[in-house]
Amino acid sequence: MPKVSEEHRTARRTEIAGAALRCFARKGFQATSMADIIAESGLSAGAIYGHYKSKEQLIELAIADVLDGRFLDLADARRHQPIPDPGAVVGMLVHGIEGQIGTLSLLVQVWGQVVVDPKLHPLMSSIGTRVRTMLTAYLTDWYATALGHDPEKAAELAARYAPLYVGIVQGYVVQSTIFADFDRSAYLAAASGIRPS
Repeated sequence: MPKVSEEHRTARRTEIAGAALRCFARKGFQATSMADIIAESGLSAGAIYGHYKSKEQLIELAIADVLDGRFLDLADARRHQPIPDPGAVVGMLVHGIEGQIGTLSLLVQVWGQVVVDPKLHPLMSSIGTRVRTMLTAYLTDWYATALGHDPEKAAELAARYAPLYVGIVQGYVVQSTIFADFDRSAYLAAASGIRPS
């Protein structure tokens, strides 16, 4: 039997994760079964279980893939001069997530599932830490280059304000999902106007 290349394995995992995300978006995380994901992907059960052992592992790796894409986006944004303001970065993050998973409502469903499924707590805690770390690095650069703080003060402010920006991203996701009259542009403009004291 020929060896399967790492590129092929990565492409197959991405294909399976895409099928899972479509199912989660359509039926909800809780109502989606592995059988649904298998049917959506058009692959055999063996092909799916050869890459993912459970629905929880699938969502963990799919979210990690989405976050990796956002890390790359943010690293690229930090190299631009002038560095984008926080509202632009929040917009870049949520639009990137939405483009990759199709609908922000999927995140709300996953967050809701964490409340009732203790197995997901470590995953969400790990993701929260990664997002805070990512935003802290960006804010350190923003406060130093755009607002003129010395590096030590910029790092201190970034550590203090990063959790706020995590909440701003989450607020955007929730409000855009549940409020028909949510003004995305005004929300992002307000995020840009926050200045540390």
